[in-house]
Amino acid sequence: MIVLYDDVQLMDVAGPAEVLSVANALSETPLYELHYFSIYEQQSVKTSAGTNLSCRPISEFSLEKIDLLIIPGGHNFVVLQRLADEHFMQQIARLCALADIKASICMGSFFLGELGLLDGHKVTTHWDGVHILKQRYPAAQVQDNILYVNEGSIWTSAGIMSGVDMLLAFVVKDAGKSLALAVARILVVYLFREGGQAQFSAPINYQTRAPDAGLMSLISWLEHNLHKQLSVDQMAEAMHISIRNLHRKCQQAFDMTPAQLLIELRLERSRNLLEHSDAPVKSIAVECGFRQSGSYSRAFRQRYAISPSEYRSRFIGRVEQS
Repeated sequence: MIVLYDDVQLMDVAGPAEVLSVANALSETPLYELHYFSIYEQQSVKTSAGTNLSCRPISEFSLEKIDLLIIPGGHNFVVLQRLADEHFMQQIARLCALADIKASICMGSFFLGELGLLDGHKVTTHWDGVHILKQRYPAAQVQDNILYVNEGSIWTSAGIMSGVDMLLAFVVKDAGKSLALAVARILVVYLFREGGQAQFSAPINYQTRAPDAGLMSLISWLEHNLHKQLSVDQMAEAMHISIRNLHRKCQQAFDMTPAQLLIELRLERSRNLLEHSDAPVKSIAVECGFRQSGSYSRAFRQRYAISPSEYRSRFIGRVEQS
């Protein structure tokens, strides 16, 4: 069942719904009954994109059990308005009490938090709402900058398209990897962006966090030179500062050493190449500045808890020997 209300984020609804719809189409018999209910007495709602979606009013709801309840989000001000709406929250609480799995998309996590359902759970939300979620629901274990988290009956996802990733993970759990892979191929998306993957690419993330133009320039310089054997001395020289000052700046801005920053950027580049190129793992290691494929594999596994070849297999469904 998918909850609807005016100004709901369109992609929060359409993405997860399409995953389940395609899963039905590819199965011998449909696996999922999709129900769309408005929390209010409406037969259609107007989404954030201005599109009208047909639905049934909540007064017609008569199910005694919900296998999967999907709660989409909206823009911050929309969600805050709904949180203050007593009728809205009463109906959400009623539905959650009947649901085996409560799954929020984007800012929909706030509705679960308001009911105390996030307490003690690892959860996430859109990057723009993470700090508010932490402040508002301190008993929740809010995870920064990841795509989705599934903890038993509570599933939460980050911004918009990560709802597709989370629902693919649900199909894997519910019906198996083969069907989920087939769904991903139909939708032309990657099967497994693991829940722990970042919402942003590393270079953009670090440049956003950089407090000054010097560090932003360093990130750009490193990105253009990752194929080379680089030292911390060279990084300091590129910024025209001392090694000690470079260490201080990196620790303050990124909570890591310059050497760790370099490794993070190398690994992020390699991850993109695993996803979007056919190059062998050994070639990718060299292109990203790792002297040996063994050291690359160890660093990759330490960072992502999976080997490069396993990552590629999960991400695009192709097995490769590294």
